[in-house]
Amino acid sequence: MPDSLVSLPGRWHRPGLRRLIALLFLLAAGSPAAAEPALIFGLLPSESVTTKFRRYAPLREYLRQRLGRDVVLETARDFRAFRRRTLVGQYDLLETAPHFVPEAIDSGRYEVLTTIVEPLTAQIVVRADSAYRQPADLAGALVATPSPAAVITRIGKEALEAAGLIGPAAPRYVSFPTHNAAYAAVLGHAAEAALISVNVYAKARHQHQPLRSIGSSRPIPNMSMLVARRLPLALRERLQRVLAGMGDETEGRRVLREMAYPGYRTATAEEFESLRRYLAPLPPE
Repeated sequence: MPDSLVSLPGRWHRPGLRRLIALLFLLAAGSPAAAEPALIFGLLPSESVTTKFRRYAPLREYLRQRLGRDVVLETARDFRAFRRRTLVGQYDLLETAPHFVPEAIDSGRYEVLTTIVEPLTAQIVVRADSAYRQPADLAGALVATPSPAAVITRIGKEALEAAGLIGPAAPRYVSFPTHNAAYAAVLGHAAEAALISVNVYAKARHQHQPLRSIGSSRPIPNMSMLVARRLPLALRERLQRVLAGMGDETEGRRVLREMAYPGYRTATAEEFESLRRYLAPLPPE
């Protein structure tokens, strides 16, 4: 995969001249929003590219309609690439993990808009027909996880340790690039359990995947939406109102159902400060 992929309606593009490509596409389509450049919406690569773009396509269209401005989805090949692009201000709007919020704020390029209304947890999932009933049953089991850099991996392992799975009883861990790849390993009998985000678990249940949760981690602040401070204040405030108000109107609730999200609320940078300890420094390129 290239360092990042861009989603325009109906196809993906390498991002070399993504803003020009987006503008040309919109001009060709005769879009009324073509007078202004598209907003680049960066998505954390916590799921496969296909899954992520499909999940956020309804929100992209919703924002386009509410803002009168076209929106292009973009993701990166991995967390490291996504963090680097965030820190140089590549995105106009971005969805990011809660433990990545403090460094984005520290960069001086972003401010927090919203977070998902329900807290984030790591769900310990097994196949629906599995004999495992509680976390303590996973002593010595093979457990699939997302990237070691994912906060879900960290708090999920803490939950298993709290269940007494330490020392000889500790599970064996194998990491995968994304949350859905981790639970796919369980469905494919390549692992006995997986640690995945409650957000991903909700989407999997929405898709009738044969998974069952046998436990969860402690709650922390959920995924956050950040906006580039270079954008006009009026647009930043409008974005916050639109996102936080989705649950208050029919079309917004429909989009949230499609995404399997409960909705957004306004948030502050201070809510994410305690998660700094989960953030490892970026290694040199």
